[in-house]
Amino acid sequence: MITRPIARADRTVTVIGLGTRGLSGALRGIEPEDVAPVVAAAIEMGCTLVDVSPAWHEALRVTGEAVRVLRARDRVCVACAVPPLVASTALARAQPAGYVQKTVEDALRRLRLDAVPLAWLGGWRDAWLDGGTWPELLGTMLRLVHEGKVMAWGVIVPDGAPEEALRVVAEPWLAALSVRYSLFDCAAEEQLLPAAVTAGVAVVAREPLARGALGGELGPAVRFPPHDERLGWAAERFEAIVPELAMLAALVKRTPAAASTTDAGRTLLDGMRRGEDVECETVADLALRAVVETPGITAAVVGARRVDHVLAAIAAGDGRAIAARVRAELQGRRWGEGWYEPAPR
Repeated sequence: MITRPIARADRTVTVIGLGTRGLSGALRGIEPEDVAPVVAAAIEMGCTLVDVSPAWHEALRVTGEAVRVLRARDRVCVACAVPPLVASTALARAQPAGYVQKTVEDALRRLRLDAVPLAWLGGWRDAWLDGGTWPELLGTMLRLVHEGKVMAWGVIVPDGAPEEALRVVAEPWLAALSVRYSLFDCAAEEQLLPAAVTAGVAVVAREPLARGALGGELGPAVRFPPHDERLGWAAERFEAIVPELAMLAALVKRTPAAASTTDAGRTLLDGMRRGEDVECETVADLALRAVVETPGITAAVVGARRVDHVLAAIAAGDGRAIAARVRAELQGRRWGEGWYEPAPR
């Protein structure tokens, strides 16, 4: 798997990282004993970026244990989020300094590591730089670095709002941005990715498979386990992406299952013609390769709930480029419009 630098964190990471959001315990139908094999397999297969959150206690514990047992402290970058204390755009409420320090220290205790290689400040808004409590928070962040508890800081850009981080990229303390980016959401390409490249800030793409839509299995009849965040989504939302998957099917070897779940999808498949330059096996593989080939993207964090998911994701990081004609097809239209609801402002 190819690697790229997070220069300001003094780390080099694989272009495919492991996201542990789907390993959040029994709420998602995952038992504690199922978490360890997934995390360990990712690290053993060479993945050097693992994204965790203090809210997922079992994933934190297992990630720290895997890093220690596999003697991977020097090569694995554990990126740990500090989610907002409350859902608010006001800095004083969302990220008070004392809460940030406690969250980092609690995460370290569960990880049982000496330091968090990369800490994400969640819910970022550029207006925070002008807030009255910003100097106190920044002082706490820099002190945690000085104390060796955090090696570098990044920020989590709000979903669907890449313009909220256009100023912070110029801040000298910033090492990386976590940005929602996929074939179904390329908004960061317009301004944020070029700004990050200019500033020398790494960009980690989250949700590169668009919450599973680009896995090719989510049709209108999909059923989710209890507490899955997609459980209440309207069937129309899934129906809308079926034609998108049917069109993407012409660019891969294996037709995604969901592409034939509606009349519109079946009609498109009936007239489908695959070119000789189609090399990617699945829509998911194509979608991941498209993300990591995007200028300005350092790595993509892929959620995985099983070891075979890890294996499939890592295969997309081998550096093999998408054929020029296929790349042009991907860039020639906007995919997945309407899949995401408008971001709350």
